[in-house]
Amino acid sequence: MDLDLKHIQTLLENIKPFPKVTNRKPLNKFKTSGGNHKQLNCIHLGVKYFGKKYNQTKATKEKIYPDLERSIITFIQKYYPNIKYNQILINKNNWFNIHKDKNNKIDKALLIGLGDYAGGELNLHDDNGTIIKRVDIRMNPIIFANKTISHSVQHWTGDRYSIITYLI
Repeated sequence: MDLDLKHIQTLLENIKPFPKVTNRKPLNKFKTSGGNHKQLNCIHLGVKYFGKKYNQTKATKEKIYPDLERSIITFIQKYYPNIKYNQILINKNNWFNIHKDKNNKIDKALLIGLGDYAGGELNLHDDNGTIIKRVDIRMNPIIFANKTISHSVQHWTGDRYSIITYLI
């Protein structure tokens, strides 16, 4: 597993410049994604849902990152064949405050942390916002209930990539 993850990390580190998304609105901290989303460093792979219909994301449709997309899908099929998803979100150095991923149709997501960083653990919160568990996701993929469990990211130093699956 480590060799597969290191290969994906190398592919991510070679994307220069990393794409930015600038059309996101700031979102409610307990219902949807947290943090300041006016600009995110991210890549969406798979499908998107917009205007009551599904379409391929630009990165998938135009095959902008074919090696990366193939490597991530192969990794998921090899190690997590039962995970259901139709979108993969890759973040680079995006900090997220407490939130729930309410748009995920199922309450199960695969989360992977990659990069040369210290800190950046996943914080799991109770309904009052208190951290009840901190999980180191670096080179340690987890499946968690991202739709119903409030979560956030601990601050970090270095370059941090996170890969998360969604079924939208």
